[in-house]
Amino acid sequence: MPDLTRGDQELYKQLAKGCEEAFSALYERYQGPLFRFAWHMSGNDAMAEDVTQEVFMQLIRNPNSYDPAKGSVVGYLFGIARNLTRRRMDRTRLDEPFSEDGMEGNEAALASATDLLADLTRADLLECLQKAVLALPEQYREVIVMCDLEEMSYPDAAQFLQCPPGTIASRLHRARLMLKARLECQGCVK
Repeated sequence: MPDLTRGDQELYKQLAKGCEEAFSALYERYQGPLFRFAWHMSGNDAMAEDVTQEVFMQLIRNPNSYDPAKGSVVGYLFGIARNLTRRRMDRTRLDEPFSEDGMEGNEAALASATDLLADLTRADLLECLQKAVLALPEQYREVIVMCDLEEMSYPDAAQFLQCPPGTIASRLHRARLMLKARLECQGCVK
């Protein structure tokens, strides 16, 4: 994701003053990534559309709620999307718990294939992957979505998730192991 922080902050200042062009520019820039994030986190098109729309509605309703001292505009927008997605998923109970039973001792064997996503090209395998991602616990699902699917850097993901980059790296490693185990159990990969 390119670093647009300075341009984003200027657009946000203009938005807070009522500039419709600034709103349109932010919408064009982040509507797609916010939708994809909400979709990957929920697995639901309608929920992702609603979350994306609500993020931008909050910008219109509360244009002065962003504090540049707390982070970037993109981090602020993704934070809103993250909170909205969590609340909606809690209400609809879409979140399946992921069982880690039987994973102890198998981590060395599972670590051999870290770039699992590069091998999944057929539609049926992508469907298996989506189901496996949705089954991950939220903290692991978030890092997979941010770093592997949205190609966000560890420092950017760390800022967004408000944790150290090392935590991002360890969660991502663990999430990939969980994904591989889940996909192997489903017979999607060997």
